[in-house]
Amino acid sequence: MTFHKFTAKLSHLIFRFLKGLINFLDAAFSGFWLGVMSRKSFDFSDELYYNRNKNYTDDKYNLSGLFNWEKAMIEKHFSSARTILLIAAGGGREVLALSRMGLEVDSYECNAGLVEYGNAFLEKNKNESRIKYLPRNAVPVEIKKYDGIIIGWGAYSHIQGNRNRLSFLERLYPFMHKESRLMISFLWVHKRTGRDKIVKNVSNFFRMFTKKDKTEPGDKLEPGFIHYFIEDEIKGELTRAKYNVLDYYASEYGCLIAGI
Repeated sequence: MTFHKFTAKLSHLIFRFLKGLINFLDAAFSGFWLGVMSRKSFDFSDELYYNRNKNYTDDKYNLSGLFNWEKAMIEKHFSSARTILLIAAGGGREVLALSRMGLEVDSYECNAGLVEYGNAFLEKNKNESRIKYLPRNAVPVEIKKYDGIIIGWGAYSHIQGNRNRLSFLERLYPFMHKESRLMISFLWVHKRTGRDKIVKNVSNFFRMFTKKDKTEPGDKLEPGFIHYFIEDEIKGELTRAKYNVLDYYASEYGCLIAGI
């Protein structure tokens, strides 16, 4: 073999090795922290992320209206709705957009900083809606029926554990009537990968020594906790929670519409 062919092949071999090593170390790192961090740690990590991410407290972003996929789904499934329960309202983007569509919106958010910014933002834009504080993964104390429930962008993916997500879905029943529609957005992937297996196995090795719930395929740190769904999984969760899946969208984002 000539020298130039040898060096070229060697460089390719080393490149593949280093790339594989980096991917493995990245998965192991994520799995380690998923394994040792508590739920309070995940919650605080999530709070740190949203407090540092200025996008959600940017007026231009919150004035941008609904994403194209949000608008299409809402126009398709919420055309007869008049009242909306919005959980995970962020800095007010969806609140303002939905209100301008003529909908009456009761909105809630778990991040106190976003609640403060969002209410100032809505007031500045002469909108009478206000965002109320609601603890993470909770539902409002005051129960009333709504024509539609929207779980704000990505919030469902922040709920750790299938059991906790099912409990959250079941606690939404009292807020719905027969014609109500539930809209959930989420992070998604086409299929599980070897990286998912490494993350899960490393994490559950450390969780073996505690009473914490097991890490599931699709759990990640980015840097806060996030769960990536595949289509069958998210549909299965809604079905087990006794919802009827009415529509599913997954392109740049994931979205599911359900009824009871």
